[in-house]
Amino acid sequence: MATSDNGRRAAAVDFRLVYQPIVHLDTGTIAGVEALTRFLDGRSTEHWFKKLEERGSATAVDLHVIDGALADLPGLPDGYLSINLSPSTLRDPRLLDRLLSPAVPADRIVVEVTEHARVADYLEAQRVLGALRKAGVRVAVDDAGAGYSTFRHILQLRPDIIKMDQSITRDIDTDPARRALATALVIFAGEVGASVVAEGAETESELRALMAAGIYRAQGFALSAAQTPPLRPLTYTPLPPDASDGPAADVTHAWVDVDASMAVTAHGLLSAMGAIETALNLLRQRYGVIPEEEFRAVVGSAERQARLVGGVLRDLVRGLPTGALALLDELTAGPARSTAHE
Repeated sequence: MATSDNGRRAAAVDFRLVYQPIVHLDTGTIAGVEALTRFLDGRSTEHWFKKLEERGSATAVDLHVIDGALADLPGLPDGYLSINLSPSTLRDPRLLDRLLSPAVPADRIVVEVTEHARVADYLEAQRVLGALRKAGVRVAVDDAGAGYSTFRHILQLRPDIIKMDQSITRDIDTDPARRALATALVIFAGEVGASVVAEGAETESELRALMAAGIYRAQGFALSAAQTPPLRPLTYTPLPPDASDGPAADVTHAWVDVDASMAVTAHGLLSAMGAIETALNLLRQRYGVIPEEEFRAVVGSAERQARLVGGVLRDLVRGLPTGALALLDELTAGPARSTAHE
């Protein structure tokens, strides 16, 4: 099969495949790459797939993309390969033939279902995605926050990954509403056992704001452009986990001074604490009686919520009088110190 550099043709359209890294913000390592189509006439992917769905040709292109991406996989960075699917492709038996082949490393594959398009039959989609999951393939809901059915897709398909749309990522460093929405999405993802990836990160300040909201994986021009393989090494320098604490973050914390927004923040903290309490109650049952998959999901959710609580408390402390931080440190660290000396 031809490489991505040479372009491909399917259903009377010409396109090439490019790959954009999805990066761990705290370590600078690549979690995976997303396969993206670039149509050679210059028109957008959204334009073409809307037309292809209308013509009944979207599945043919999707399958051609899958074939090309799998052929490119040996030359891509370690990590997962994320492939976008049209809803119609979920109903085509050739999808399972492609992805359940013994030659496909299922644990390296993520299938993305965009929330821009309607899923006509969720039961059929669940059956197909269930078969893929059983083999080790993971599921993502793409463009979360952009379309009409975000939460229906997430609730019905129960994805492993929620990809936050670039419309939320854009200006998250200066817009408290976007920051609050991203934080709420992190809480929601923790409740359903998913992780969040931010799309469309374009500045370092946005990356800092994402980390402050509890999102540690992202893709966008601030990290790497989409490329044909072999991909160039990343030039991104990892941000420290507390990167949002310094003045360079330039993140607006307007809700500290507004009573209504404080209530929203408090509700977020209560939700996070509820998730942690649920996790602790399950862990009290002892690991041996909890299925491993559920155990890992619960622990992961609790860890994420704990980080979120810490981040929000740091935000609140910055709005409190001088000396409040020292008092908080004394209150939280004091008992631990005394226990250590016993």
